[in-house]
Amino acid sequence: MSSRHLIALVAIQLAIAIPGWAETSRLNTTPSTQSLPRVITLTPHLAEVVDAAGGASMLVGVSAHSNQPSSIKNLPIISDARSLDLERIKTLQPTLIIYWQSGTPSTQIEALKKYFANSSTKIMSTEPRKLDDIAKDIETIGRILGTTQIADQSAKQFRQHVKDLQNKYKKNQKANAHRVRVFYQIWAQPLMTLNREHLIGDIIQLCGGEQLFATEKLLVPTVSRESVLKADPEIIFTAVDNKNIKTDWSMWSSLPNLSATKNNAFVEINGDTISRPSPQILIGAEKICSSIEAIRLPRSPQKN
Repeated sequence: MSSRHLIALVAIQLAIAIPGWAETSRLNTTPSTQSLPRVITLTPHLAEVVDAAGGASMLVGVSAHSNQPSSIKNLPIISDARSLDLERIKTLQPTLIIYWQSGTPSTQIEALKKYFANSSTKIMSTEPRKLDDIAKDIETIGRILGTTQIADQSAKQFRQHVKDLQNKYKKNQKANAHRVRVFYQIWAQPLMTLNREHLIGDIIQLCGGEQLFATEKLLVPTVSRESVLKADPEIIFTAVDNKNIKTDWSMWSSLPNLSATKNNAFVEINGDTISRPSPQILIGAEKICSSIEAIRLPRSPQKN
């Protein structure tokens, strides 16, 4: 499976997730004093979160497409978006397995919990829906791994970066009541987007955008081309996994009356920096904010 398809698949899986940012199964937050924890992560961003919490050296297995931090590049690959290698996971003797509730099929998690039902292995899930949930995940993992000092500092820095980003664009948002209409395209065929409960919805709101289809019931709804045209987005975003492969924007750019076409506002964002709920999502958030700002500024009141 290509990483492009993985980005879309994870977003689709989000639609059936149960709300909540974290749950644990037989989780003991007091680390063993006899040996270091042995940690396995089942989605790429979780290796990054564990690293932020100070536990990179405790990772013993990761999922496909995990690429941060660089120290994990030779670790065993024990899962992908569709399957888990339960036998290999067991041979790694993990003391903690962390999964993303939205990014790992429930059938896999049920099999995992059953497999380790009679062992001392702890299983933890995360489900960030707001930017601050990422900081909470870092803090929680730090407490479990006994790296609280590092984790708390990382969480503090993350929250400060969010605040800085918010303050950076707040002035112009106040000066101009207009909120730029934003369409975030997850997939073209069928045409899919996100509602406001998604983490990216939180980012669009932070950046002062008006998220189209924000009130849809499904987290990842399928919408019609006609409904998008009626909503007339001023800017359209999508995530990409390969900078050498350009998105085909012709379904929108061929429409001269569409505001996004008039603005030439079709924006690709590196999937690693926007589709992974880890500290580096703020790189993608910065791009969303600056792109929205570029559309908003021409509307700002002129000084006399």
